[in-house]
Amino acid sequence: MRNTVNVGIILLAAAALAFLPAGSEVGAVASRTLSLAFILVFALGFSIAYRRFGSDFERLPGGVRALGLGAVGALVLTFAAWSRLLAGSGGLLTALLLLGCCGAALLIVWQRYRAIA
Repeated sequence: MRNTVNVGIILLAAAALAFLPAGSEVGAVASRTLSLAFILVFALGFSIAYRRFGSDFERLPGGVRALGLGAVGALVLTFAAWSRLLAGSGGLLTALLLLGCCGAALLIVWQRYRAIA
């Protein structure tokens, strides 16, 4: 019963966005708000992790630290430009390539961190 109510609420919200005047504008605002919230959670998580493991991160060699910070910055830029990346030709491939490279870079940093810890 509870699942049915939840599905009904979602369908009602979707119908409101589809059929009410200015519903698409409200949908765009909601989409931007959710995107900003996602980036905010990502940034707060990085901030908390840096406070918790900052001294360990500082013990890493400079190149590894630069690789880690560059990967985090590239992730933020990729998420911020996600809609523009998908709008162009080959954008999905570029976005996935960026995410894969950032993931590989963060994996290298994590392996170096585990080696000194």
